[in-house]
Amino acid sequence: MVRLPNPVCNTVLAGRAAIPQTVLANRKSGTVQQEWAQQFERVAREDLVMFINACLACTGQREFYDDAYGQRLSIDFLHDYIMGNYRLLYARTLAAGINHFNQAQIILKLLATGKQTDPNHRAEENALITAALHALPPQRAWRLLEQLRKRGINNRRSRAIAHHYLTSRGDRLAFQAVKYRSKVRAIATHAHFKLDEELGAFIFRQWKRQFQTPLFEQFRQGFYSGKAVYDLPFTVAESLAMKHNIPRVRERECVRVSAQLALGISLSGWN
Repeated sequence: MVRLPNPVCNTVLAGRAAIPQTVLANRKSGTVQQEWAQQFERVAREDLVMFINACLACTGQREFYDDAYGQRLSIDFLHDYIMGNYRLLYARTLAAGINHFNQAQIILKLLATGKQTDPNHRAEENALITAALHALPPQRAWRLLEQLRKRGINNRRSRAIAHHYLTSRGDRLAFQAVKYRSKVRAIATHAHFKLDEELGAFIFRQWKRQFQTPLFEQFRQGFYSGKAVYDLPFTVAESLAMKHNIPRVRERECVRVSAQLALGISLSGWN
């Protein structure tokens, strides 16, 4: 894959210089309008191809030639340019297989500028945002929703999409509420969600009583007892290891899991 120039604004400005800015006076009006329409379509196609290539390659991280700040500055300019000129195509890029970093940027920018959405395209844009958000890995989706608070995005559409994501977690909500509890708490506070009684009590650390949800209760016990940490899922247990001064929790957990696997294999009759 050919590397994009950095900053990408040089490419955009160079492309604009190739557009004819004058029209010969002796041409007919219909011919002139047709030529301008063709030029507009050509420029739109070139811009869209350039943007999709950028969204496939750029991750906003430090690379060999550029630091993270330069990457983010360039891609942010390109996002604003495409959204300002081709908003519908910009939203449809969510379905073009671009990387997660740029999907998150598109969702945030669309939610922040909801007033600029054409009423005829609002339903399609909402559907694209919702589908893309649900397709993101959980850690990226929760981080994206947390960005709504940091950027001060709190309109009706952003609250509805965040609430739909929260309520659609189903059986995964308990685990994700434990693992990403700070993000869930930030989102619920920012959007003024009315949470389920037990979920709200867990998120806002009202831990004086036992929980009916097994994972919530295991975490509550692990918060106060180092022995209970080993009953938690591994990624959750790691977050409590430092609190209880448990050294090398990863190695100790691997030893415990290996012993359980060996016992299971011996009981099943395998040698």
